[in-house]
Amino acid sequence: MPLLLTTHPFPDTTFGLWQIAEEEAFFREELPLSPEEEAEMSRLKNDLRRHEWLAGRWLLHKLTGAPQRLPLAKDAFSKPFFPENQHLACSLSHSHGTVGALILNEQRTTNNSLPRNLGEQQVTCGCDIQVLVEKMPRLASKFLNLEEEEFVASHAAPAQFDLLHVFWTAKESLYKAYGLKALDFRAHLRVEPFEWKESRGVARGWVEKDDFRQAYRLQFEKISLPESGELVWTVCLPE
Repeated sequence: MPLLLTTHPFPDTTFGLWQIAEEEAFFREELPLSPEEEAEMSRLKNDLRRHEWLAGRWLLHKLTGAPQRLPLAKDAFSKPFFPENQHLACSLSHSHGTVGALILNEQRTTNNSLPRNLGEQQVTCGCDIQVLVEKMPRLASKFLNLEEEEFVASHAAPAQFDLLHVFWTAKESLYKAYGLKALDFRAHLRVEPFEWKESRGVARGWVEKDDFRQAYRLQFEKISLPESGELVWTVCLPE
């Protein structure tokens, strides 16, 4: 199993990274799917996307430690959840043949005041991964606010490139943790300044939209991939 990383970034959480080496047939044979999941997968016509979809759910199953796989469903806003275990929260991500998954076991956590989605019963968390790509500087104006642009510009050029990927994955993870879509990455998502040292860091992020205002703990890291390339991963949890 090409497991690149497993870590416990916050209490009662497990995050994993898996670089796909298996054929799609392996996951089809080993991964029991619910009828709803079969229907969702059948709508994925892109081979790589379908492969990542299967691998992400296989990784998620491994991280739960459950003897039998828990079916995964999606709510009205496409946020994944376990209908058979409301104490488990999860988040999924994929990038260029690598998948990431985050599990939060609310039943074990000592913080019983974790915020929940508006009107939802499921506690929230978020993760995102991104293989470093040359186009990221061209996209920066779509997700960085002015303060964040100035923060990135205050670093040396090599660090700037890394930090753009950190901000992108941080805001994607905040977006997933919020779980209700309809967010402007520049106006509604904010990451406070932080220390970027030895290719890792922690920060505080915010989702601020209308009357909703929630702070999140962020943890992120850049790693080298086994054969070539680098990847940034970020996870977040409400404060």
